[in-house]
Amino acid sequence: MKKQLTLCAAALIAMAMTGCEKKGTIEGVVLDPFTGKAIEMPTVWMDSTIYGTQNPKYPYKGELQQGKFKFEEVPVGEYLIKARRSKFILGQQKIATTNENPNLSVTLYEYSDQVKPGLYKTGTTEGPEKIENQWVVYSTSCNESVAGYRLTMPLNADAGKVPGKKADKKKKKADKAPKVSNLPAPLAMGSAIDVFYVNASSVTSPLVATVFAAAEGKVADHSDCKGFGADEKTGLFVDKSKSATLSVEYKAENLFEIKGALLSGKQILQLSQDGKTLQTYYFEAK
Repeated sequence: MKKQLTLCAAALIAMAMTGCEKKGTIEGVVLDPFTGKAIEMPTVWMDSTIYGTQNPKYPYKGELQQGKFKFEEVPVGEYLIKARRSKFILGQQKIATTNENPNLSVTLYEYSDQVKPGLYKTGTTEGPEKIENQWVVYSTSCNESVAGYRLTMPLNADAGKVPGKKADKKKKKADKAPKVSNLPAPLAMGSAIDVFYVNASSVTSPLVATVFAAAEGKVADHSDCKGFGADEKTGLFVDKSKSATLSVEYKAENLFEIKGALLSGKQILQLSQDGKTLQTYYFEAK
């Protein structure tokens, strides 16, 4: 009899605990990360649940014009919430609520699928503004040396010639002089960096952003860097003793925000995943 009473008491406690599970409201907005403007009429849903703006009974369809969404009576727990719109890249975020904090405000980001891979400025109201990588054609492939740039590159010997016209003697003499283009000057930056990086492909491993001091050095001391010409003696390399790791925050699929304090002077930004360099940029912080 006593055992039966104990079992009954345990069952009542379990039922009471289940009944006390709190529910809350998940609400938020979907924004374009480049402009900060709301994405009109996004589709927002929580994976493996009944909560989604596509539900015919969703009561706040009018607010979707301002990119806003709201899900009520959501049991506390962990969820994956997503946002999508035609011709936009998916935005998603893992969220969690508790009995102590059953309500949550969420900001999701999604951006045009026409945005090309590369580095972009933040806070641009008119749309994505790319930081052109004019140094990429001078870059070499390095292992232990991390990154290296050629200081000069030969130009096409036929560039600028007009077919069918004979060059005079002075012109011919000038043509014999070596034609090279110099490594473009570094991009002048402030003491801090805040940029977006659009990755070329979806990779689950973390993106790592590191800046290294840049200095000229002997190519012979960096034999692991492939891409220098046979007659090139010097190049621009990283100084691994002077570096800083920047913070990387996921914003949307293949989109990351990179922030942090730069080193003083000339430096090379390396973006990598799984120890492999994706891209490098040449900056100078004043």
